[in-house]
Amino acid sequence: MESWKEGSDCCSWDGVECDNNTSQVIGLDLSCSWLNGTIQPNSTIFYYFPHLQSLNLAFNDFGMSPISSEFSRFTRLTHLNLSRSSFSGKVPIEVSFLSKLVSLDLSYNYDLRLEEPGFELLVQNLTKVRELNLFKVNISSVVSNSLLKLTSLTLLDLSECGLLGKFPDGIFHFPHLNELWIWDNPALTGYFPEFINSSSPLQHLELAYTNFSGELPRSIGNLKSLKILDAFDNKFYGSIPTSLGNLTEMTDFDFRGNNFTGMLPSSLSNLGNLIYLGVEGNNFEGKIADFLPNANLTKLFALDLSDNLLRGPLPSQIIGLPNLAALLLGNNLISGTIPSWVFSLPALNYFNLSNNKLTGQIKEFKSTHLTIVDLSNNNLHGNFSIGFSVLDLQKNNFSGTILDAFVKGNSFETINLDGNRFEGPVPKSLVNCEMLQVLDLGHNKFSDKFPYWLENLTSLQVLILRFNKFHGPLPNSECKFPFPNLRVMDLSNNYFTGPLPRKYFKNLNAMMNVNEASFELNYLGMPSSSAYYYDCLTIVIKGSTIEMVKVLTIFTAIDLSKNNFEGEIPEIIGRLNSIRGLNLSHNNLIGHVPASLANLTTLEWLDLSSNKFTGEIPQQLRNLISLEVLNLSQNQLVGPVPQGNQFDTFLNDSYIGNLALCGPPLLNTCNPRTPQPPPLMFQQEDNPSSGFNWDVILPGYICGLVWGLVMGYLMFSRGKPQWLVRIIEGERNESRKRFKKYAYKNRGR
Repeated sequence: MESWKEGSDCCSWDGVECDNNTSQVIGLDLSCSWLNGTIQPNSTIFYYFPHLQSLNLAFNDFGMSPISSEFSRFTRLTHLNLSRSSFSGKVPIEVSFLSKLVSLDLSYNYDLRLEEPGFELLVQNLTKVRELNLFKVNISSVVSNSLLKLTSLTLLDLSECGLLGKFPDGIFHFPHLNELWIWDNPALTGYFPEFINSSSPLQHLELAYTNFSGELPRSIGNLKSLKILDAFDNKFYGSIPTSLGNLTEMTDFDFRGNNFTGMLPSSLSNLGNLIYLGVEGNNFEGKIADFLPNANLTKLFALDLSDNLLRGPLPSQIIGLPNLAALLLGNNLISGTIPSWVFSLPALNYFNLSNNKLTGQIKEFKSTHLTIVDLSNNNLHGNFSIGFSVLDLQKNNFSGTILDAFVKGNSFETINLDGNRFEGPVPKSLVNCEMLQVLDLGHNKFSDKFPYWLENLTSLQVLILRFNKFHGPLPNSECKFPFPNLRVMDLSNNYFTGPLPRKYFKNLNAMMNVNEASFELNYLGMPSSSAYYYDCLTIVIKGSTIEMVKVLTIFTAIDLSKNNFEGEIPEIIGRLNSIRGLNLSHNNLIGHVPASLANLTTLEWLDLSSNKFTGEIPQQLRNLISLEVLNLSQNQLVGPVPQGNQFDTFLNDSYIGNLALCGPPLLNTCNPRTPQPPPLMFQQEDNPSSGFNWDVILPGYICGLVWGLVMGYLMFSRGKPQWLVRIIEGERNESRKRFKKYAYKNRGR
């Protein structure tokens, strides 16, 4: 709007269109103009432009204000675009009065709704409309058959509108319809009709995340103009008709997540313009070679055949796909070896052959393009050179040492070597992997001291070294902030010795004060180079080994079990107040169970079994209301078992082997002369430096001390010294103040 100068001809201004004969303003394009604030019903825009035919206010910020009913004053309006401009509330029924509209776009206004009978009136009155875009407008009603009156439509977008009922199949036959978007309406049903007319202009058909079903008609091959067909996550079944090979304009074919069976027709290889082909999550059978009889798919960028029943070896026809960047064949029955030509494909970036029946040796290779390699859950062996961002070789038979060849500036985000036979030391050049988020070396034969240099990797979120031959103490870190983003640390089943890593407990910031809302859709190990890859981690949770396919970043756990750690649990462990699981079992730990564990309010499982802990179980642990699994067995604990909250759900197994424990659920009853702990009246305040709450303990401690002094004095003196009276009164007053302050702070808990 910088060209808008007072005194100049407004018809020359950017975004202003005038009638050549009358010089009246007939068009305003103010899109992307940084406009903000609300549009008031008395705004001059509704009165100064009676001849306006086109109004574009898209990509501005109108502060969630409603759409004014005064828009109906633009009776000559043919084009109205209010998309992405932060409008909210109910779409005024007056919009339906704009009967000359040929284009209406209200999309991407997330709090906009079109209530009945607004939707019915809209489609009844706007009979001339050619483009109707209501994407994300909340309609939440049964699809109106009045839509069948809009036969002039070239574009219809009703995606994410909450549509109900059956979609009128007659819309597929509209004579001018180029684009139909109705995706993400899960309660919307429908099916494909017969496509008799071979001159249909339909080019773009989006049905993903709806509830369409049935078989694909053979006549679908008559949609000769079709370029994009997306029916991901529906209920289509049967076989893919060979007539789809007639759709030579097709660039995107996505039928993932349906119930198709049979063999993929070889006619699909005729689609020379195809860029994406996805049929993951069906029940297709046969050999890949039968589906690719020739190499016509020269433009194919991504091929996703995963989660089917495909078998046989990798066909050499794949060599004829020069632009193939993503080859996803995981979870099939593919057998044989991986031919070396796979790694020489010039554009291949993402290669997934996980969960198949591959065997043989992988010879050393180096690819300049591959960034994600997932060969997990096969029976492969051999060596690898390094050049990826994701390397997943878990559950194979790879062996030998890993070369110290991680160069600076590499793009590694995930390295998963779990379940192989790698041995020797951990390469120190891993410190060059500055983008590394997940490192899983579990279930191998690594023999080394703790790789302390990894603590400098500020992006590292998961470190798994379980079931190896690591040994020696964890060094006293010289790094100022070691492992600042670590969320999962599993060092179990090794030979580590010495004290627990106090400095790590102090600085594991990602396990403290985690805001769960901020991580709602963020997954560990989801590399920026792919929207489809999620790390699969095998972790012991609540005593069971669980394979987690998608790991939310709010998941936090420490497992140091089955080592030879010594000494006491440092009180500072209470700072990790967002941790979900803590397993320190089967070590040589001594001393008391720290009361600061009560600060771990999100803790779901706690295993301290098979150590040498003494003393009582801290009564403060009753505050752990999220605790589902507790194992304190095989220690030397004494005294009463805490009662109430989660402790009422734990059985004898949680305490077996502690002969001096008493109280339910154990058969040993406590000595009645033994003072029982009072009921917990207040939640303990978070205190990162100590498990004790002096605001509660101090009044009782002082009263006991003072009472002892008084009684002692009365026994040895007849007088009442004034200094003692002043001390007693002063301490009483101070105690009252402390208790009142604590009670006030905790009054809502």
